[in-house]
Amino acid sequence: MKATDFIEKLKDEHILTDSEVSGIKYVHLKSPCEIQIPESITNKLKKEYDPEVEKGGVFFAKPHKVDNKTILIIVEVYFIENMSEKPENSYLPNQSELQSRIDFALSDSSEKLLPIRFHTHPTHSDNLIDEIFNYIFQSDTSEQDRIVSYQAMRVEDVNLLMPRSIVLCNGTISKRLFIGFYNGLIAPLEFNTYKMNQTDTAINDFLKMVSEWASEKNNKWWLIVGGLFLALLIMRKNKQAIPLIFLLGSMIPMLINDKSGRTKYFAQLSNGTTSIEIP
Repeated sequence: MKATDFIEKLKDEHILTDSEVSGIKYVHLKSPCEIQIPESITNKLKKEYDPEVEKGGVFFAKPHKVDNKTILIIVEVYFIENMSEKPENSYLPNQSELQSRIDFALSDSSEKLLPIRFHTHPTHSDNLIDEIFNYIFQSDTSEQDRIVSYQAMRVEDVNLLMPRSIVLCNGTISKRLFIGFYNGLIAPLEFNTYKMNQTDTAINDFLKMVSEWASEKNNKWWLIVGGLFLALLIMRKNKQAIPLIFLLGSMIPMLINDKSGRTKYFAQLSNGTTSIEIP
């Protein structure tokens, strides 16, 4: 089956659809959509992640329709050489290798697959606190990411526009994985707006956890002693305490429960599988 025939088949199955933006006609995924990422893929992403340079490649996704929802199961991930002269700041894939992978997914594989491009953001720092901040602030799209997310894959006379993905870990603290999907005309250009709801959930979960822990035996006394110590630190060493408080507050997004089920547009997890909703 030719790639264009495969695309037409997915349009007939209402997995893909047509849209026009700024005079350009695109074929893209039809929402609602759910992207399922098995443990074998998340393990490979964590293993291959390099905190010092940007890497990237292609996900292969197997599409099907369930109850009017598009389901994409990530069945393979391929890393593609970064040709950038400054790999610590940018990702520029080897174009011939990238095109070869895209062609294979759409026309040469035994079961036709949809390619989704991804790249990583580095988080390395010799300072542990800076590395925490790097993980938090790098888990969003850059201006350049948002611009190139409108660059479609050309399949004969078809502009196939798939969502793109950002992947990153914090290797010093843990192998906690962030993975998000953006644009493709079905997902947002950035994640920060949508992190607020998950941060609220994380705060509530954290407070609930502390409350349950404090109610057990004599744990409340540890909580009281810790509170008194922090208050004393603030009073006696105000300047030294402020960075600690700011750091603890900034880490709230990292406390998002990765077992809370499906998340919208992005997910954070320590291990296992994840499902990401694109409503």
